[in-house]
Amino acid sequence: MASQEQSTTVQARPAPILLVDDQRFVGLALARLLDGETGFELHCCERGSEAETAADRIRPALILQDLVLPDIDGLALVEAFRHRASTSGTPVIVLSGNDDAATRARAMAAGAADYLVKLPTKDVLLACFERHLPAAAAADAALDPEFLATYRDEGAADPDETLRELLEVFFADAERLLADLRRAAAANFTAAVPRLAHALKGCALAAGARALATVCAQLETGTLAPDAGIARLEAELARVKAEAAARPEGGQSDTGLARRSPHALPVAEHR
Repeated sequence: MASQEQSTTVQARPAPILLVDDQRFVGLALARLLDGETGFELHCCERGSEAETAADRIRPALILQDLVLPDIDGLALVEAFRHRASTSGTPVIVLSGNDDAATRARAMAAGAADYLVKLPTKDVLLACFERHLPAAAAADAALDPEFLATYRDEGAADPDETLRELLEVFFADAERLLADLRRAAAANFTAAVPRLAHALKGCALAAGARALATVCAQLETGTLAPDAGIARLEAELARVKAEAAARPEGGQSDTGLARRSPHALPVAEHR
């Protein structure tokens, strides 16, 4: 039984929305609600067992998901989206015919970001998108924009000096912990992996590197195997460094935040 997928494109470069619902009518109705709205692309997957693969391909900015599916438990699918690398930061909005407190509570406990009773009105649906799509964009960023703004002093001669120093310390600590993880994995000392991943997760959260923290959490809980998890950590840390280096420095130069500050401590002092 092949999955039936359809796509309704509203405008160029829209935000992909993945609907997981076996009732084709729901997909058609939502496509009708979004008709004429700019910025969205609706993809419909009718089989829950194929939803994760569809999400890997589509890379949705937001997932709408029914809880009652014919081939998989809906709550289990919500949890699977939360633990899957490609969707760990993607808001999952439950779209259910059940409107009771117990079902809502179970959905939120499984990791849902919101809960809508189907079919929602257009205003309710768009308001939900407005609440969660900015969060999805922030989750995909290597560095949290709010973190960057908190430590930027617009009135200073070098607005990014403090932020740059904090990131210098973070990068030194992250490299040290990543090196320890590599050694633990190479020595098959798997008991140390969760502890080291937890420590790196704390550093990442403190530095606003939320996507990196998500990978650490997956390695900590065993969702990712050590070899695969460490490879993901290396790639994500490189992305954080690239994003830091690409940010402007208050007009002083275009070399980015990763330029060494004269006040930054040497890396060796953090080891």
